Amino acid sequence: MCMGGGGGDNGAAEQRRKEEERQGRVREGKTNIDKNFAGFDDDFYSGRTKSYLDYANPQLEDQFKDAQRELTLALSRSNLLNSSARARRFADLKKDYDMQSRSIADKANQYGSKARSSVESAKSDLYSQNANIANPTLASQNAQARAMSLTELPAYSPLGQLFAGVTSGIATQMDLERRGKNRYNMSGLFDSGDSSSIKE
Repeated sequence: MCMGGGGGDNGAAEQRRKEEERQGRVREGKTNIDKNFAGFDDDFYSGRTKSYLDYANPQLEDQFKDAQRELTLALSRSNLLNSSARARRFADLKKDYDMQSRSIADKANQYGSKARSSVESAKSDLYSQNANIANPTLASQNAQARAMSLTELPAYSPLGQLFAGVTSGIATQMDLERRGKNRYNMSGLFDSGDSSSIKE
């Protein structure tokens, strides 16, 4: 009976030994995962944010310069360069520019946050797989593949036409001013016509 009890103890000890070995492989696998993900730090996420800013801001600046030029030409054609409309139009354009600039900055920050979230999600998946397979070599290979895919930049979409309506209404404004002058001139003609008929 004592021997039977001893055999049971040996079986439990063997299981403990195997589990300790498995836990050791799990720890080694986690270390391998962390090594492959060591480059994903604050500088990486800031770089992802900057990457979008570097992509979008030159487009914003080019479109803003084009809009300024188009607005100046439209005002010039309408003889409104020295009017209050000019100051108002350029102030509105600058306000649109500031709004678009903030929108781009917000989107850039979203890219940085999304990258951080993707990295944390990938590490969590890899930790879970590692705990199940307890294979340090495979854990390292999987981590290397996931890390490589996470370093690829997303495909940025070009900005749309941000200042498309910058000259809208200028021709109408000029037309209204011209009509106002014509109405005044026509009124003067009618007045003189009425007075001449009275004299007769």
